[in-house]
Amino acid sequence: MQAVTIRRLVVADAEDFRAIRLAALLTAPEAFGSVHALEVERPLAAFAERLATSAVLGAYDGGRIGGMAGFWRANGPKDSHKGFVFGMFVAPELRGRGVGAALIAAVIAAARGEVEQLHLAVLRSNAAAIALYRAAGFAVYGIEPRALKDASGYADELLMVRILQPGVETPGDIVDPSNSRT
Repeated sequence: MQAVTIRRLVVADAEDFRAIRLAALLTAPEAFGSVHALEVERPLAAFAERLATSAVLGAYDGGRIGGMAGFWRANGPKDSHKGFVFGMFVAPELRGRGVGAALIAAVIAAARGEVEQLHLAVLRSNAAAIALYRAAGFAVYGIEPRALKDASGYADELLMVRILQPGVETPGDIVDPSNSRT
């Protein structure tokens, strides 16, 4: 089995980014705030712009992209110390090979020195992703009830954080995700 390589995507990789983003929206539509029907209509330049304004890591297997994860930095005067993870996805044929862990580790490495902490939101029902993020040092600090809505109903998201500052520990879960009214 060939090793999967992780690398930062650049503007010239916009076609790969578009391909994996659209695959993610088709494979796991419930996990993303956007929808395939909208994203497929976006011009390639929109994907290139996203690569120019955020850090996106791609997982390649045999030269073909099979996973992604990225982060963007807040730019306000009081929140520029925070980064936000987005677009985490591993194609089904690459799952179980440590690709998700490698992607999130690469995002953390890319964010070090850029931001002091990383935030993310994950479907409360996605136990595998929650376990992956916890293993990478993220902790639950909140729950956004009814964060996403589609034809099947509402989905809650867990809000998670990982502190990246040297010498500062990420706290344990502040909120118990199993204890909620929803």
